[in-house]
Amino acid sequence: MRRHEAEVEAGALRVTLRYRDDLGDDAGLCVEVYADVDGAPTELLRFDCFRRGPHYHYGPMGRDERIMFDATADGDPLDWTLERFQRGRLRPMIERAGYPAAAAAVDEAALAAALPRLIDEARAIVAAHEPRGA
Repeated sequence: MRRHEAEVEAGALRVTLRYRDDLGDDAGLCVEVYADVDGAPTELLRFDCFRRGPHYHYGPMGRDERIMFDATADGDPLDWTLERFQRGRLRPMIERAGYPAAAAAVDEAALAAALPRLIDEARAIVAAHEPRGA
């Protein structure tokens, strides 16, 4: 049985990893960043690391600003996404998404501690679904 999903806690953030293969001619890993906003779980950011139409969303449950990846400039969408986590870019991205309190609550130390598991889980889910070189 192939793994489809994992969740990684990083302080006040929860990162859900889900493989989407229900998109017709596209598929790939979704990296969803959640936090509690006004007492309710809220998706702050979503990175859709799809093979054909990769993109990401600022505030997918609210304003839903969608940005397409540029493969020439950005390279592999999953690598680019994981680099946002590694380089401390989540806080400003969450703020841009319209959640300044959630951005201020980002615990960089907890995020750094969760990164190895997040990266391992993401790679394992993709490897279970995509043949090498796909």
